[in-house]
Amino acid sequence: MATEITIPRIDVPFAPSRTNPSEGRLYPATLDWARRFGLVTTETAAGRLRRYQVDVMVSYYAPTVDGWPALRLFTDWMTWAALFEDQIDEATAGLRPGPLAPVLDDFRAVLLDESGSRARPNPATEALADLWRRTAGDSPPSWRRRFYEHMSEAFRCQLRASVHRATRTPMDVATCRELRGKLGWVAFAHDLQHHTHRVWLPDTVYCSTTYQTLLWSAADVIMWTNDLVSYPKEAASGETSNLALALQTQRRLAPQQAVDHVHRLITDRIQDFLKAGRELPGLARSLHLSDDDRSVAEQCLAHLRSLIRGSHDWHMNCERYRPDNGAAADQHAFDDLFGVAPDDAKDPTSP
Repeated sequence: MATEITIPRIDVPFAPSRTNPSEGRLYPATLDWARRFGLVTTETAAGRLRRYQVDVMVSYYAPTVDGWPALRLFTDWMTWAALFEDQIDEATAGLRPGPLAPVLDDFRAVLLDESGSRARPNPATEALADLWRRTAGDSPPSWRRRFYEHMSEAFRCQLRASVHRATRTPMDVATCRELRGKLGWVAFAHDLQHHTHRVWLPDTVYCSTTYQTLLWSAADVIMWTNDLVSYPKEAASGETSNLALALQTQRRLAPQQAVDHVHRLITDRIQDFLKAGRELPGLARSLHLSDDDRSVAEQCLAHLRSLIRGSHDWHMNCERYRPDNGAAADQHAFDDLFGVAPDDAKDPTSP
């Protein structure tokens, strides 16, 4: 039985999301791509992907982009990430850190262009190689480095979370706050905004305390909102990486008290984001940026705002996190996209 809670209204101080005129074309195109690489092989899987509304998410994140190849690529990346999370959260891979670890290393090898290093091909690896081939060639080295670092860190955090699941060890609040923003592909999505819009932020700005505050406060707002929306479903499934559940367990709070506490944390992080945004023009002046680089910094701030607002609007309408959507009713209905079959090991922690 689902836990009854009321999610307080989250006041996001940015205009409601705009949609890209090409939104209606995105789902059929990305479904065709996913089928071509074996990421989607059944009508059940196609329906599950449809409920996730990746096309709506990308439309919110890139409302003004009119280049079809760039939008297609962005959507295919977000589809790959959504199906990755299927394997971790809904299927059994997230309960099996031993077999999962080398698969994540194979993904890193693809992003590092280390050919011949894969132990065994699988749909997720083959699709990732296609995405990286379409992405890396027309992006600068600094962007490729950041993108790799963000994906590699997300893989590391997913592995840590899988150990908690496999050993049935609840996350403490400090660990959950450390990992949560990195588990949700937020920095990854912002990197793809840069690539899709063809704006390349200088390292001097990107690595500054101000911009890092913008990025990771945005990540916290987005992922803690996710924790509120997904709370009933994850409370029922015993998920360990939900901040509201971590607070409830560690501090012995009632479900609504934990949800209200996370809501206050979200409000505080929105204020952190707004404060850092006000500091960005002063940072640009102190770094003596050119007019072009100042314009890029302002565009990237606008992209982060659309990331926060778009994620909020998507979360409020997406069926993925509803406890009664039937998506995880049978874990064995999920294709094995990682090449980690449930029979590989009797003990989910064994290699």
